[in-house]
Amino acid sequence: MIALVDCNNFYASCERVFSPKLDRIPIVVLSNNDGCVVARSNEAKALGIAMGVPLFKIKALIKEEGVRVFSSNYELYGDMSSRVVSVLRRFVPEIEIYSIDESFINFDGVPNLNELSSEMRSTVKKWTGIPVSVGLGDTKTLAKIANHKAKKKPSGVHRTSADSIEDLEHLPVDEIWGIGAKLARRLRSIGITTALQFKNTSAALVRKVGGVVMERTHQELNGFRCFEFEQPQPRQNICCSRSFGRRVEKLQDVESALSSYVSKAVRKMRAEGSVANGIQVFLNTDRFNTSSPQYNNSSSGRLPYPSSDLLTVANEANRHLKRIFRKGYSYKKVGVLLLGLAPGGQQQLPLFANSIGRKKNGRIQIKVRRERLNEAIEEIISKLGKEAISLGRASLKRNGGHRAPWSLKSENLSPKYTTRWEDLLIVK
Repeated sequence: MIALVDCNNFYASCERVFSPKLDRIPIVVLSNNDGCVVARSNEAKALGIAMGVPLFKIKALIKEEGVRVFSSNYELYGDMSSRVVSVLRRFVPEIEIYSIDESFINFDGVPNLNELSSEMRSTVKKWTGIPVSVGLGDTKTLAKIANHKAKKKPSGVHRTSADSIEDLEHLPVDEIWGIGAKLARRLRSIGITTALQFKNTSAALVRKVGGVVMERTHQELNGFRCFEFEQPQPRQNICCSRSFGRRVEKLQDVESALSSYVSKAVRKMRAEGSVANGIQVFLNTDRFNTSSPQYNNSSSGRLPYPSSDLLTVANEANRHLKRIFRKGYSYKKVGVLLLGLAPGGQQQLPLFANSIGRKKNGRIQIKVRRERLNEAIEEIISKLGKEAISLGRASLKRNGGHRAPWSLKSENLSPKYTTRWEDLLIVK
């Protein structure tokens, strides 16, 4: 048996955990730069606010209905997601994190599934404040369908089997996990509009219409497991980029943004114990602003040696940026891609590295001085937060305290309640 644990209206729920007065208030969370709606509470859904709608189109409705609007607080959401998963791991050993708000759980051989699922729900809610629903099925696809049903039940737990006609007969084919809009159109063109019709279709016809991948989904609906649990694989690349809060033209501003993204990418790489062999920097204008000159370019190359050193990577990134930067354009986005990641223990030190060797317990321990600096930076960040220390050119604020022009537009950002000392709630 497989369970899918899904956090209900996750972004909105995170905001409510630290501000209970938001309970039963319609909430929407916006995308980067406060562009469009990416998350909604049930109350906001009831008002007809659609996923992806631009903010400017619903401003009148927001004012009229008292909708609370939040900028995406990814630091908070990521931390709360980790807390939810840590609670789930207390119940079962095998978990596959599917997304920031969903996890598959292997319940094979586990007795009393309904009781355990209910206990998981109540514990997650008690320890984190996040409400979750649990869908049970013999396959991942059935568990996904069950979760849709669970969200509508007071118990928050539901099981769907291959014989659950009631669960399948009214479910549109485009709501089946793994069947997108294009495949759904193909199925509807041959008269298959519901999950039950799709399940009862011959495997040969399914394969003819949608290939092997759709056939696997079809087999899953019939109770045959085709999508096994996936173990996390080491990443080969790490990308970090963002669209600017407003278009920028000066090299200095683009350098500042790039340095910030490099710092974030290197932190991710070091957290995984990896080193990078190469780097790519890309730079784009706003492709949607057709009235302005367009320019897109990238530059890539190998690092001097496999490295996770912030200064080495930052210097190389800046060198590549200067290769592709051109005056006279209004830039919208810059990014960095760390290439060829490998385990840090397999790195080969440069021949003339500035390092110190000493003998201890019969071993030669080599400590590169630059590594000490990286470790000091990590310690400061762990104690004081990510903005406590940064590369000089990466500062989010300019002289006078004004935010850099490239920084994300986030006019409705809530505090980072769990990751910044200054944002911790004070109990009186």
